[in-house]
Amino acid sequence: MSPAPLPPRLRVIDSHTIGEPTRLVVDETFAAGLPLGPGSVRSRRDAFRAECDHLRRALVADPRGVEAMVGVVLLPPADPACQFGAFYFNRVGYLDMCGHATIGLAVSLGHLGRITPGRFRLETPAGVVGVEWHGGTSATFECVPPRRIRRDLAITLADGTTVPGDVATSGLWFFIARDHGLPLDTAAIPRLREKAWAIRRALEAAGVTGDGGETIDHVVLMGPPREPGHDARNFVLCPDGAFDRSPCGTATSALVGCLHEDGRLAEGTVWRQESILGGLYEATIRRAGGVLVPSVRGNAWITAETTLQFAADDPYRTGIG
Repeated sequence: MSPAPLPPRLRVIDSHTIGEPTRLVVDETFAAGLPLGPGSVRSRRDAFRAECDHLRRALVADPRGVEAMVGVVLLPPADPACQFGAFYFNRVGYLDMCGHATIGLAVSLGHLGRITPGRFRLETPAGVVGVEWHGGTSATFECVPPRRIRRDLAITLADGTTVPGDVATSGLWFFIARDHGLPLDTAAIPRLREKAWAIRRALEAAGVTGDGGETIDHVVLMGPPREPGHDARNFVLCPDGAFDRSPCGTATSALVGCLHEDGRLAEGTVWRQESILGGLYEATIRRAGGVLVPSVRGNAWITAETTLQFAADDPYRTGIG
């Protein structure tokens, strides 16, 4: 099968969720013209990866994208209980779920007049996610159930030091470390990034994976909050090497699952999670039919409504890298 052609232009809407950028493709004919076939959003995402990966690079890689940007493609859902389907990607690959981009998606759809304040269900590769747009810049998502498969796992780094942490998921896989020896301030970002990369390399060297063999491709370094009334601050290393400017919605979902399991967070109690830049998510957890449901609320702002151009003679029309 020939790769799907890159259109000469494509309409997108850009937003940032407390600093973390999202690019939503808003051309309604885009996904319909791709060779994705029928099936779930996950299966169509996999078809996109196999046949259309050059479109991912064109949308979010240099020279049109920015560091840490996540792209979102809307699809008709296969699940009849859902109103929308969506899948996510960044500069290096694909994400089964993305919390900040889901908040950005909701605010963008509201900005475009495609939804009104209220709830809707979103089919993602990770599963069905509940979303509520509160109007304006505010939205909440209910992530897929969190799971922790390793608690206080000690990982030995290449320099011989040991970092304990939890291996957990809520749509993406995380190593969540509280005792890592670094301050959580912006001046320490280069050292935090270096430490997180060292942890990720050590996890791979030790053969630590998700319970289905998935790479633990996000590393969360926790610390005390800066603001009174908040609960914690984090630094999150993403798969492309960028750090999450937001507190990372899926990481926060996995975290509150761990906290609840440890007896540190009761159902309905708000956990206020700061990012390394000081942005805030408010998270809770509840049980529904015996299943844990994490909920994360945050804010996103529209930054651009634009038409990307892909000239036929542009040597970087499908991105760099």
